[in-house]
Order: sequence, then C-alpha cells, then structure tokens
Amino acid sequence: DVALPTAPLQGIIGAVQSIPNSPATPPVARSLSGASAFAAAVFQPLTSSPALRLPFASCLVLLALALSGCGSQQPIPTPTPTKTPAPLLAAVEPSATATATAAPSDTPTATASPTTAQTSTPTATEPLATNTPLPPATAVPEAPTATPQPAPAAVVTPLSTATSPLPAATLPPQRGGTWDMEEGFYPWPSPYEGFTAFVGNGWQPFEKVYEASGPPRLNENKHGPNIHSGNRSQEISFDWRSGETGLYRVAETIPGHLFIVEAWAKYVPSESGLQLYLGIDPTGGEGFEAPSVVWFPWRDMTPNQWISTQESVRAQGDRTTIFLRAVHPLGAGGGHKPGGNTMFDDVSLVDLGP
Repeated sequence: DVALPTAPLQGIIGAVQSIPNSPATPPVARSLSGASAFAAAVFQPLTSSPALRLPFASCLVLLALALSGCGSQQPIPTPTPTKTPAPLLAAVEPSATATATAAPSDTPTATASPTTAQTSTPTATEPLATNTPLPPATAVPEAPTATPQPAPAAVVTPLSTATSPLPAATLPPQRGGTWDMEEGFYPWPSPYEGFTAFVGNGWQPFEKVYEASGPPRLNENKHGPNIHSGNRSQEISFDWRSGETGLYRVAETIPGHLFIVEAWAKYVPSESGLQLYLGIDPTGGEGFEAPSVVWFPWRDMTPNQWISTQESVRAQGDRTTIFLRAVHPLGAGGGHKPGGNTMFDDVSLVDLGP
C-alpha cells in the first residue's frame, strides 16, 4: 500500500466547492460546484482507504487541472461587431465554403485553456453592415396597362344596286337566207346593151365597164357544181367581156365590236387573168371606190373549185358594208378574152364582241 497524503485531496474538494455559481461560469464548472457536497461525502471515505487512494488520486489531479481554469477565470465578454465602412467597390459575396475570419477588435484574445476546444463547422459569413447609405429604392414602373381598343365596327358594304356587268351582248350570226343567195333574185336593168341583169335579194350591184361593147353581166346560177350551199349562187359572166363588177350589202353592227366576214367563190380561169376581192367599209358607206373601203385579195385563187376567204374588221358605227368584187382585165393585146366566169355564194358576218 502506498500511503498518500490526504491534504491534497482535501484541497481538491475545497477547489470544487469554491467554483462560483454565476452566469459567467461555464456550465460544467457550475455543475461541479453544485455537487461539492456530494464530492466531499464521496471523497472522504476514499481517502481513508489505502487501496483506492492512488487511482482516485490520479482522477482528482486531472479534475483539479481542468477546474483550475474555470473557478477563477473571468467571463469572456462577447465582442460587439463593429461597423466597418465598406469600400466603394462592388461587394464580393463571400463564398459559402470560405473560412470565417475573425474581425479585429479591441478585446484581447482569450488564452486557450486546457479544456478541449470545440470546433464549429464554419458557416457562410454575412456581409458586414456598412454606413454607406443605400440608394433610394427606385420604384419599378408598372407595366403599362393595355388600353382596351374598341372592336372595329363591322363595315357594312351596301349592296350595289347595279348588277354585275353581263357579257357584252353580241349580234346573232348573219348568214343563210339572202346572205346565201337563197331568197330569190330581182331584175336589174343594165345601162349597157339594154340588158336586164338578175341580182340576189338583199344585195346591190355595182360595175365599172372597160369597153361598152362588152360589159360584164349578172345572172342567177342554179347549176349544181356552181352552187356552194343551197340551190342558187350569184354569177358574174366575163366570157368575152371585161371590167369590174360585183355586189354589196350594208349590215347591222355594234360600234367597237370585232366582226369576222367570210365568203365563198368559184371562177373559171381566163387568158387575161382574173382577180377576186373582199371589200369592207367599217363606216357603212356604199361607194365601192370610196377611200373608206378596205380591199382584201382572195386568200386562195385555185380555179374551178370553191375557195373561201376570211377577214376581220372592228366596226366604227352601227353599219358596215361588205363588197364582193371580181376584175377581168382586157387581153394583153386589147380586146376581150374568153373565160373568167365567177360565182359568189354563202357569205356570213359573225360578231365576236368588243
């Protein structure tokens, strides 16, 4: 057995009992001070037992060292955060993982005690308050309220009293009947030879005689090969005769309308030659030698067969005149030549509109 002095143990008990019981005293020390009576009651028997003195003496020594910094140490004043003027530069937000740095203060740093220090997990440091006045809060302008626009009034288009323009009215085709020499012939006294000519109804004759001894003659022809359609054709006899002769008629037209004129003819060739013409006077004149007449040579001059010609004209008035003309000249050495008989038939006028 090791004989330990009891005086140190008694001193430890006294140190425990001397710990002040105040708010500044750490909670652990206050707990030990409050339990001093219990410690005195427990340690007192232990100091009288030789077998337990050494182990408990060691524990009490350690306890005394821990308490030596608690009983007489003044409470650590809580540092008051100072307001450090913030620089005018833009404040940099501290990183959430940055290590907290203690702001400098006039309070002396407490001396570390033997007590094991508790390390707290660093937290994000709040930016230090500054005395720099913040700019007055600018009122965020409210979004302009859309002014409700009145719904556009329905536009009511008045119904036009005028009807949509209809296709321009055209005249019915003028063909057949007197246009085809099918409504008879009337006698026309020739100023030459005392001869009575026959002219198709609806037509008027004209002629220009080169020699009074042999003027052309107008006749009705009913011979089949000399008829293009129907039962008759208008014949002009030039056999041993010469000159210019033909027919004309005035037709109803609409000013500005386009008209197609078509006619058929057949002639017997002649030694002196023969010419056929379709004449149109858009002014409605009746003189075949008038300057207003436009003459068109027959498009096909094949002899001994029915040949047609076709021309268009835009009417200048409500009357248009159509001429059918044949020319049998004198022979090259003068005098009349045989041949040259001509037949006209099946004439038509068609309105194509404006």
